[in-house]
Amino acid sequence: MTVTEQFSPETSTAPTPPEVLRIAGWTEGPAAERDALLGGYLGALERLTGDPELLGECLAVGLLHDAPEIRRQALAACVRLCPDLAAEAVGWALADPDETVRTPALAALARTPALRSAGGPSALHALLAVLGRSPDQIAAGAGNFVTVADAHALASARTLLADPAVAGTVLDDLPVPLSADRLPSRLSLEGMRHVPSGRLRRGPRPGRERSWGDPGDAAVDETDVAGFYLDALPVTNDAYDAFVADVAAHGHLWCHPDEPRSTDHTRSTADDPRFAGDHPVTGVDWYDAVAYADWCGKRLPTEDEWERAARGDDHRRHPWGEEFRPALVRGLHSVAPDGDRAQDRATWLRRLADLRGTEPSASTGPAGALPGDESPFGIRDLCGNVWEWTSTRYLDGLPLEPRFGTMDPGDLWGEWSAEVSVRGGAWSSPPALLTAVSRAGKVLTARSPEIGFRCAVSESEAAR
Repeated sequence: MTVTEQFSPETSTAPTPPEVLRIAGWTEGPAAERDALLGGYLGALERLTGDPELLGECLAVGLLHDAPEIRRQALAACVRLCPDLAAEAVGWALADPDETVRTPALAALARTPALRSAGGPSALHALLAVLGRSPDQIAAGAGNFVTVADAHALASARTLLADPAVAGTVLDDLPVPLSADRLPSRLSLEGMRHVPSGRLRRGPRPGRERSWGDPGDAAVDETDVAGFYLDALPVTNDAYDAFVADVAAHGHLWCHPDEPRSTDHTRSTADDPRFAGDHPVTGVDWYDAVAYADWCGKRLPTEDEWERAARGDDHRRHPWGEEFRPALVRGLHSVAPDGDRAQDRATWLRRLADLRGTEPSASTGPAGALPGDESPFGIRDLCGNVWEWTSTRYLDGLPLEPRFGTMDPGDLWGEWSAEVSVRGGAWSSPPALLTAVSRAGKVLTARSPEIGFRCAVSESEAAR
């Protein structure tokens, strides 16, 4: 069941106020514009108290909005106007990635006993995710919180854990996704390469003849990219399997708060002998990749960071230069007879269908096995072998900040906001996709034998 369905068990027949539609369509702009829309939205909510079904629908618009200030104001309105729904709203807000949303949610929980009793299980689940501590640590009063919101959260979690009915309901479902941002950092820059700040010219060079694999024109042609570090090689199966073993031993301490509960991080290719230990990891979804990166004290690169690392200051088409060189990249030409003849999209798709129907004897190859494929910054395997997850949403290029925890993973297929940009092409790709400019969108829960990842670290993070 979706969040909107939980808020609106019956769909109202009354028309949605235009103020609600306007704020639903607002994504970014001046603060004054946002505040004006907020005023109209909150006024519309006040007028809907006589229609609880429509009120619930309109509250969901604000509670799930991309802008933290809109989510915060919608939460306050929900607590004030709709007590029957407030417990669920507070529970969701406690896991919000923005502290300005979590803090008032904690305050509402602390001063309203009815919220604690009605929304206790969902609130405790969310508090555990916010705190990044085990129930035993919370019950023992372990300190070391780093923000005021953490201090309030610790007190609220202890209150909820003291209620046997609430604690029993939640703890029976453990492990739950927990954040590891309070744990000692295990960050190491060994095996990473520095990419200095610079200008990125997105997409193909102007005047170059386009290929069918090239992306459409970017909304913004150029952008500045701050300095960062990027893994010189993609994460391998051996490295990823060590993370899975650590999760089995210590629980889900590094997972994204939105990750579906009961997630098993084991890669889907674990029992396939074609995917050897020194090959790039595949069969992992976006949540798996994020959890691994956090386990290392790192993160996924943005799409712009990935492209700058691959193209350098001269904005080349491939990491090694302008022209395609089949010996430097593992693609369809490496694993299938006549794979290099897929010169158009239709031919490639037919050849790929034939390949999948016969279970190819080869797929990925060892990471870093093709000398000469380095980018200007000394980074290997950026094209071919595996597509690589980024932290960027595919259609609009904004950071991916998923809040799909209440949805069934199957419901995400076809949801544009759940599609992540992947880069670089894979062992199954033709030359047109084995470039530093090609891109594709994949739903964040996809576990494909063609998609892996590598990790990044900002200069500011590396200096801590």
